[in-house]
Amino acid sequence: MQSILLIWLSTLVFAIIHSLLATRRCKQWAASNGWDEPRYRLLYTIVSLLLTAIWLFCIHALPDLQLFRAEGVLFYMLVMLQITGAIIIFAAFRPIDTMAFLGFRRSAHDVDPFVISGIYRYMRHPMYSGVILMLLASPLQSINSLSMTLAVALYFLIGSRLEERRMLEHHPEYAAYRRSVPAFLPHFRSCRRR
Repeated sequence: MQSILLIWLSTLVFAIIHSLLATRRCKQWAASNGWDEPRYRLLYTIVSLLLTAIWLFCIHALPDLQLFRAEGVLFYMLVMLQITGAIIIFAAFRPIDTMAFLGFRRSAHDVDPFVISGIYRYMRHPMYSGVILMLLASPLQSINSLSMTLAVALYFLIGSRLEERRMLEHHPEYAAYRRSVPAFLPHFRSCRRR
């Protein structure tokens, strides 16, 4: 039980830091101190990766109890779902300028671009969907890994709301997109329509 509590608390700390660094106020503070947009985005990416690595290391160091280990056909089905999640993540990066997204070069846009091509025609948050699918479909699941997955899913749900609020501020047309395209799971009717 203590491990579960620590996982949720560490996820909360990670989420707060990660979300605060993405706010306009933090970006404006960085700009006023000489950090232009690509340098700040690169710093944000590096800090995010370091925080994620530390967070995962801490979670894996906690006492744990295995829930199940898939074998046979179920193992291969779950691995295929994880591969599907990885493909979804890869597809999410295709229509965006990945180098600008990571901070290796200046973006052509002053604000986050509004992308509706590729997989974004079918779901608004494919990166989140891919990660959650990969975590949920793990063929080796423990109390800690399941707790982490649920905490990450909740953070993605809240984070997606914050992202959408920023998108609506900069792109009023995002409201119509949000009404017609599902957030995490594509509707078959939206796939047929597009």
